[in-house]
Parts: sequence; C-alpha cells; structure tokens
Amino acid sequence: MAIRLRQTEVGLVALCAAKSVPKDGDIYLDDTAHHALSVKFDLDFASEGRMHGVYVGKEEALAIEREESNNSARKWWDVVYGNRQPVRSPDDFT
Repeated sequence: MAIRLRQTEVGLVALCAAKSVPKDGDIYLDDTAHHALSVKFDLDFASEGRMHGVYVGKEEALAIEREESNNSARKWWDVVYGNRQPVRSPDDFT
C-alpha cells in the first residue's frame, strides 16, 4: 500500500495514499518503499523482543482519520476495500 507522510498538529503521521488527498509537503512512498520499511521495522522489533507495533495515541489516531476522511472517494474505498463501517465526518474530530 502506498502511503503519504504528512505533518499535522500532532506530529508526523502516515496515511493511506488511496484514502487521502495529496497536500503540499506530503512525502509519498510507493508500495515498494513502504514494504521495505515494513520489513525493516518487523526485523527491528523482533530483534528487540517486541512482537507488535508501536502504540498509537488517541490524538494521532484522530489526526489520521481526519486527514483520510477528506477524500471524496473515501466512502467508495471503505465499501470496496475497507472495513465497511460508515465514514466519520471531520466534524467528529473538532
């Protein structure tokens, strides 16, 4: 999955490229780059005795959801590929 790295009010977050709208300043990572980083993180976490990813705080999770929710194709994406849950309004996060 391609991702965008975006600076938000809570810091740098990783977004699904398909679910988010490009913005100036985004860093785009294609499928190959994202896979390479995922493999490296898996190896590093395993070498440190950690078998799961890093904890994501509430503010960071809300920032990711808000940034991915502004895509006009989001409802379609969620039904076809996602969790089939209703899309939350950006107003839910203010």
